[in-house]
Amino acid sequence: MKKLIAALTLTAGIAFSAAADSAPSFPGGQEALNTYIENNLKYPQAAKDNGIEGIVNVSFSVKADGSIGSIKIVRMIDPDLEQEAIRLVKNMPAWTPAEKGGAAVDEVVTLPIKFNLPAE
Repeated sequence: MKKLIAALTLTAGIAFSAAADSAPSFPGGQEALNTYIENNLKYPQAAKDNGIEGIVNVSFSVKADGSIGSIKIVRMIDPDLEQEAIRLVKNMPAWTPAEKGGAAVDEVVTLPIKFNLPAE
């Protein structure tokens, strides 16, 4: 049985606005975020069958309490991959919120999620 490979690529890092003093962060940092994606991504069967791969950019808000809200797809590839990316984000644990002036604030994050099928 082949293992599906799903990688999270953060070449430009997590994007957030310059209005905050610090970026929101996933609990445990980028490595923990990569592990979360790897352990929880379920490659959609239709996308697998059709050999669809690519990067789905997901934008969402990390609220001042660390919860996730307002999930949107920024870069569309395939409806099945997009739905899976949304499901992953919805099920994430609370993040450490961004800060401005020492107080937690809402902040929008854009996260690229890369879907790769294993080589045959």
